[in-house]
Amino acid sequence: MIMLTARDAESDRVVGLELGADDYLAKPFSMRELIARIRAVLRRAHAEPVPVVAAATPVAAGPLPAGVQELGPLTLDRRTRQVRVAGTPVAFAPKEFDLLALLAEDPGAVYSRQQILDTVWDPHYFGPTKTLDVHVAAVRRKLGDPEAIETIRRVGFRLTWTGEQVTA
Repeated sequence: MIMLTARDAESDRVVGLELGADDYLAKPFSMRELIARIRAVLRRAHAEPVPVVAAATPVAAGPLPAGVQELGPLTLDRRTRQVRVAGTPVAFAPKEFDLLALLAEDPGAVYSRQQILDTVWDPHYFGPTKTLDVHVAAVRRKLGDPEAIETIRRVGFRLTWTGEQVTA
C-alpha cells in the first residue's frame, strides 16, 4: 500500500508508515516517481513466493538451536528473524514478524487486541485498530493457511498451529 496525500509533515509520514503503508508519497509528486515507487513495492511484495502449505514436512530428530521454535509446518527463528513454512523461507515485514512471534510465544493462548497493539506497536498507539486486522490477514496469507490464526470475536486472536516449543 502506498499512501498518496497532501500531508507532508514528518509526524504524518511516520503515522502513515506505522499504520502499515509500504511507502508514503506527499503532493506534489511526479508520475515517474509514483511509478518507480509502485515498482519498488511490487518488487518487495513478490521477493519471496508465498507457499501453499499441504502437509507438515518431516523434521530431522535432534534439538533445535536456541530461539528456534517449530509449530507444525512453521519454523520461527527469533534470533535471525526468519520464518519458514514447510521448509520454504517466507519474507515477513517487521510488524508481521513481531505479530507472529508474539502469538507463537504461547500457541493456543488468546491474545487480546489491546495486548497485541501494546506489544507489537506501542502502549501509546493511537491509530485505528483496523491496522491489526490488516497485519493478521497478511500473516495468514504468508503462512498459506487462513486458519493458522483464529479470530476470537470481541476478544482477539490466537495461533492454532502448535508443536514443540523451545525457549530462547
